[in-house]
This record gives sequence, structure tokens and C-alpha cells, in this order.
Amino acid sequence: MPSTPDGAPRPLGPDRASHPVTAVTGRLADFSATVTDRIRAEIPGYAAVPYAEHRRDVRTQIEYIIKGLHVRQPPSGAAIEHARSFGRRRSTQQLALADVIEAFHIAYRELWNELLLETRSRDDLALALVGEVGLLWNWFHRLSAVVAEAHSEEFRSRQATRQTLRRQLLKMVSGSPLGHEQQESLARSLGFEPDGDFVVACLDGVTEAQVEPINRALGALERGVAHCCHDAGNAAVVAQGCAAEDLLAAVHRGEPAVLVGVGLARGGPAGAALSFADATQALERARQVRQDVQFADDWLLVTLGGAGHRLDALFTDGAATARKHPRLAETVRAYAAHGYSLTACARALQIHPNSAKYRLDRWRELTGWDVQTFDGLVSSMVCLERRQDGRS
Repeated sequence: MPSTPDGAPRPLGPDRASHPVTAVTGRLADFSATVTDRIRAEIPGYAAVPYAEHRRDVRTQIEYIIKGLHVRQPPSGAAIEHARSFGRRRSTQQLALADVIEAFHIAYRELWNELLLETRSRDDLALALVGEVGLLWNWFHRLSAVVAEAHSEEFRSRQATRQTLRRQLLKMVSGSPLGHEQQESLARSLGFEPDGDFVVACLDGVTEAQVEPINRALGALERGVAHCCHDAGNAAVVAQGCAAEDLLAAVHRGEPAVLVGVGLARGGPAGAALSFADATQALERARQVRQDVQFADDWLLVTLGGAGHRLDALFTDGAATARKHPRLAETVRAYAAHGYSLTACARALQIHPNSAKYRLDRWRELTGWDVQTFDGLVSSMVCLERRQDGRS
């Protein structure tokens, strides 16, 4: 490092006024705007950062570097604290650490290129600038390390806080009592509108390690807010503002093999607890049929499933008839699936309509259920569905 006769550091170059750093200082506002635009063009994630804030941070960062180069000193405490501050903010704004470090690369690259431009007609300045490489690299290395550390610390802190909030949310919807103000605060802290409609989905066999991939998929939903919560081996998604189909698709992007039971959309924290009860019962049926179940689509069998073996005595004769005469059971199903039309039923089974009618009459004789009446049809279908599920 060149120095004065008394050993004090001095800037490189013939004189301070003609040093390339001085020229860049005079164009700092325009140059920082150019760098900001270049970062936003090359890193799409920076669209999440307000432009005025981003430009201000870039200008402050470049100003610190230029001052450091001017006096040929490593990063000051103020420069380090600024780097730490915006590292934390970028983490809060959910920018990936790789993008934040890449932005550093771009800023330093552009500054070095700008300094080179200032030396293009002066060999003495170009030679002097070579001596700045080590110092500029020192700035990049020190500050990028500070930014990475602050970003990671903030990320870990937010993750821990969010996990705690999600556990509290799962406890709330599963019945743990919370005061009204606590419920509102908890909902708002996770991005929910406390008085809005909540949908809860219960997940089968999801471990704590599988929760984060599901949350990343939920975070990519185009509409609404959703969080996957895990506590004491139980997992559920609490959502608001998104369709059940979109919710299911996101869960399966995060964990393809999981079984899901989805509750009804219901209003407020009390409604969220009811939706959780829906989802719990829907998941029980999902385990039986080995596919996702929505309470809204399958509410009758989901609800009856909760009655357990108390229903078995009602369906003993029907189940025995279905086992002994599978074609009769097949015809009942076809009749229900084809608009309660004998003609459509017969066409689906490739039999004559009279044959279809005979089978339905025979079913009535053996079970006592006339499928042309509401009670008879409902009893028949519940019996056959429970038998398919292995319950009777």
C-alpha cells in the first residue's frame, strides 16, 4: 500500500482530485440508480423490494465503498452495520440468500467497470487502479459475509417464530381454548383475516420433516393464505381464501403420497374448529377408501362413519345380500349412478331394462329397501359404501 513519508496511507494515483473514485463520487446518484436497475433486471426476486428502498440501499452501500477506497481503509463499523441491517430486511422480504449475494456481485462488478472507464485514457490511472483490487475484494468479502450471516440469522428466527405460531394455530383449531384477542392476534400474525372463512385439511402420516416442503408449495398459491401445522405427530393445513381443489393440489406438490381429509369453509376461529372436526372425520374415510375426501362432497358417509359399529346392525341383511348376490348390488349402484333411470342403468350394464327392474325388485325383496324411495335408496347406498370400505 503506498504511503506518505510519515507512513500514513494515501490514495493511489497522481493526485486525489484525479483519482477514478472521485469521478464516480460526482455521479453517485445516477450511478446508484443504474446499478439498482441492473440488479432488478438480472434478479427477478428483487421485485419484492420497494424500488425507493432498494435504490437507497444501493446508494448507501456504494457510498461506503467509495469512501473506503478514498481513504484506503477496510469496511467501517457503520458500513458493516448497514450491511447487517439490509441482510435482515432482505430475509424478511423473503429474498433467497443466493439472490442477495448475487446482487452484491452485480454492484461490485458495476462499480469496478465504472472505475475502469475512468482510466481508459490515462495509463497512470489504470496502473494505480490495479492497486485497488485487493481493497475492493476485501470490502466485498467482509460485507457479503455479514449480509449472509444476518440473512441466515433472521431466517432462522422467523422460521422458529412461525413454527411456534403454527403449533398454536393447530392447537386453536383442534379445541385448545384461547381468548378472543389471542385468537385475533394469532390469526393476523399468520396472514389470516380473523373473521374470514377458514378451511382445515387434516393430513395422514406427515412427519415434521415433510411440513416445510408442503409449506413451500402452499406459499406458491396464487390466491389465499395457507399454513401446514405440525404438533405432537398431527398435521393439518389451515387455509383461507383458496379453493379446496387448489389446496389439495398444493399439498400434493409438497408431499405426493399424503392422504387428505378436507373440512367445510366456516367463519371465524369457531368455524375453523368446526372445519377441523369435519376434516378429522373426512380423513378417517380417506384412510378407508385410500383417496382424498372432501367433507362437502361426501358428508353423509363421512358423518355416518363417525357412528362406528352402532350402524352395523342396520346393514347386516343388506351386506349379506350384496355378498351373496353381487349382480344385485352392482345394479343398485348403476341405478344410483345414472340418474335413477332404469333405461340408463340397463344401458350401462348392457342388459335389458326388464332385467334391471327384476334385479332391483329382487333387492327390495331380500333387503326390504326400495331404491325408488328416498329412504330405500339412501339405506342401500350407505350399506354398499360401508361394505366397500370394509365396515360391514
